Amino acid sequence: MTEQDFTDLVRDTKLTQANRDAARLVLVDNMKPVDAAAQSGISKQRLSQILTVVRTAEEKRNESQRAGASAISDSVAAVDASYAVAVKSARDLYGDDTLIQTPNPNGRAVGEIVGRTDFHAVQSVGRSAVVIHDLAKLDRAPAIGRIVAIDYSRGIGVVSDRTKEQDRSGVTR
Repeated sequence: MTEQDFTDLVRDTKLTQANRDAARLVLVDNMKPVDAAAQSGISKQRLSQILTVVRTAEEKRNESQRAGASAISDSVAAVDASYAVAVKSARDLYGDDTLIQTPNPNGRAVGEIVGRTDFHAVQSVGRSAVVIHDLAKLDRAPAIGRIVAIDYSRGIGVVSDRTKEQDRSGVTR
């Protein structure tokens, strides 16, 4: 264990400075517990208790790091699965030869939204060509069946509705 790891680990424990110094001798300086106890002026039994406190803190830290990594891994898997479903829906609609595109970070895509998953929108942009948009990068989620223009600037997309609608007087805009 490095000095920095040890310092980070014992920061939140209630060990006194003398107890921390004794544990440091064993865990950082690799001194035998018997020798560290004698040098620190504490009993071997007390040093054993101190080392148990530090090792328990280390186990808790490692467990929380693993849990955090697991949650991130699960989130990435969900986004990957959403993308796979979006690709499958595009291929189901337009065939296996469908050109699957990602949006240009500073480009524009115009067409009908033909599918949506939890994290992605599928936009038809021409004959057997689709763009799959990450919903997290759009200013709003476009509705299926709407014709929209999605303008990207620095990787963020702004959705503009292009579907022609009739107003109350029956005039098409």
